[in-house]
Amino acid sequence: MRGYYRIFKALCFFAVLLPPTIVFKKLRFPGYKAWPHLVHRCLCSALNIQVRTYGTPLEGPPTLFVSNHVSWIDILVLGHVIKGCFVAKKEMIDWPILGYLSTLQRTIFINRERRSDIVEQRKEMQDRIHNGDNLILFPEGTTSDGGRVLSFKSSLFGVTENAMHLQPDEQGRIQELMVQPVTIVYKRINNMPTIRSSRPSVAWYGDLEMGPHLKGVLKLLKVEVEVHFHEPVSRSLFKTRKELSAYCERTIENRLLDSLRGK
Repeated sequence: MRGYYRIFKALCFFAVLLPPTIVFKKLRFPGYKAWPHLVHRCLCSALNIQVRTYGTPLEGPPTLFVSNHVSWIDILVLGHVIKGCFVAKKEMIDWPILGYLSTLQRTIFINRERRSDIVEQRKEMQDRIHNGDNLILFPEGTTSDGGRVLSFKSSLFGVTENAMHLQPDEQGRIQELMVQPVTIVYKRINNMPTIRSSRPSVAWYGDLEMGPHLKGVLKLLKVEVEVHFHEPVSRSLFKTRKELSAYCERTIENRLLDSLRGK
């Protein structure tokens, strides 16, 4: 019965929030970019996903938020605490519910299988940054089991190379692209600390199918997630995107492991 109640609650939120989201986006109503932020917050509430943040997301200059990736739940969690556009694999557009929501949030879909699309996709990301949008990137390129961080793909940081310097601000000062590492930690499930055997109930990785996994999440009593915002760094501090990628991976992984150890 818990699962049916969660579905009913989520549908109620959709009925109230989805129509204005569509209208605001179509008409480019002031503040329409932030509206999906409220939708994700309500969906976290419907699924009883409790989010605790440490540190704060950078506000001001356009920022590239870089995070580890554990589950489709990450979309709801980060969409709840960050006002920005996701950079996601093209397959996501076919996901039930989340795929449609991602289009409303102006997600940039990338096709990693076709090299001919890379230049165009990178330009779109750079244009978004120059127009003042924040981007949210999962550089692992896939999801993990939540107990570790997979190797980052430095190629996904290519968007930063031609966007290191942004449009001047109101005072005429040249802005630099900022990068903020973010660590997601699934801390507790059903009021118990997460362990290796319990992580698959929230982590969506490998060959797990979306439908059964979603049903399992709906049956959970509560999921507690930590989101750690690390110190933002300027892209210009790093000579290459590989250096930036390695720094972000190391920062995120250290916080994940420390948090899982209770530090």
